[in-house]
Amino acid sequence: MRMTGSEVQCAREGLRQERADLARLLGNDADTVRDWERGKTFVPYRVADQIGELEALTERAVVQLVAELRAMPQPRAVVYRENEMPPRGDIARLGGRWWRRIARRAAAEVPGTRIGTRAEFDAMDREAQPNGN
Repeated sequence: MRMTGSEVQCAREGLRQERADLARLLGNDADTVRDWERGKTFVPYRVADQIGELEALTERAVVQLVAELRAMPQPRAVVYRENEMPPRGDIARLGGRWWRRIARRAAAEVPGTRIGTRAEFDAMDREAQPNGN
């Protein structure tokens, strides 16, 4: 079934994606997604499946990260800046911004979780060592 523009917009907002980010993930540009959302052009049939897959992947990522954080004595979610190379897999494909949103959602479910880059955590660990070394 073809999605309406309003359904695309609701899905995008539910995924906490900027228009440009969702467009990139769907293989389109932000202007195209904007036109769908405003009802200027029809949404291609394939978009419903693509958004469904993205929603499922996002939920699985949150659940998995929550489980990992709950298993840590001091829960930490490592995120990546735009200029950093994330590991392979979904994070690399979907981007650092997507992963930061996953980390934020997971951290909200695990009290005490810290979110930071590896460099930030390394600096915190060095500072916590005796003599700051």
